[in-house]
Amino acid sequence: MSRYVLLLMLNLPFILAGVLSTLTQYKMKRASRRRFIILLLFWSLIFIGLLFAEPLYNWLFQNNLTVSDALSLFDVIQITAIVILFYISTRAITKITILEKRVQDIHQELSIRLSTDESKRS
Repeated sequence: MSRYVLLLMLNLPFILAGVLSTLTQYKMKRASRRRFIILLLFWSLIFIGLLFAEPLYNWLFQNNLTVSDALSLFDVIQITAIVILFYISTRAITKITILEKRVQDIHQELSIRLSTDESKRS
């Protein structure tokens, strides 16, 4: 099995999970349309980059723009780890955004309640 195919197979579940997570957040109105498009473009670019990794390497090698060896198993693991970190960080950012909105809503509700309590006392 080619290392490039292995690279794609290892990363495809995380890319799909990222796309599905982005779609779910958008459908649940937790993410704006702009954020949805940016994240969808981000995951698409990662997929396209991994899909064309072998042809790009071959083109660079034929034009003497690189003299390195082909993709090693360590490189596959390293790239997979980077994609996993991208997935974890986008999930964390989404959760932080949701938590921030929730704290803002709680603060607003608390402010309204305190202001109505003070007006009743006066």
